[in-house]
Amino acid sequence: MTMNEHDAFYFVHSMFGDTEVYFYCFQEDEKLPNINPRKLKYQHLVSRPPGTSCGGLQEPVKLSIPRYVLRGQGKDEHFEFEVKITVMDETWTVFRRYSRFREMHKSLKLKYPELAALDFPPKKLFGNRDERMVAERRNHLERYLRNLFRVMLSSSSSPLRADEDGLFHLSKRDVCDFSSFFKKGVFEYSSHGTG
Repeated sequence: MTMNEHDAFYFVHSMFGDTEVYFYCFQEDEKLPNINPRKLKYQHLVSRPPGTSCGGLQEPVKLSIPRYVLRGQGKDEHFEFEVKITVMDETWTVFRRYSRFREMHKSLKLKYPELAALDFPPKKLFGNRDERMVAERRNHLERYLRNLFRVMLSSSSSPLRADEDGLFHLSKRDVCDFSSFFKKGVFEYSSHGTG
């Protein structure tokens, strides 16, 4: 499909996991071109990658915790959460124990008081290895990370905030400098593995 300057829509190509996806974006005040509405609806519902606005502009930082894994043996057995971070066009993954999330939260809220109001999943004394509890903790930790970045991207005291023009110029290095929690390999040599 070719487009010209008079078209009321534009075509966006992106990757969603290993799948190549396409979708159309329309100006709200413009008439829809002659496209089958059922097909258009399907394309919007299925193909629009999360974190992409209709303007094709991506959020500066996207975070998810897609899964968790059981590591160690015996009394050293523990769950680690896979944290997937995307900053602009850079994506990387780290595995972290709950205790590393807690350490990061404590250190960051000392440095940035605006983070003290964030809900952090409480420590559990019993049931740490219960599958249902771990799945619930994964959801809470993912929500916590997203809220952490939502606050830090808009805070005037944050090194991750937008410039004077409202533009973000972030990189993987900026996020890793913000907290070593996001650095690959940082906790690999602790007594608990990638912790």
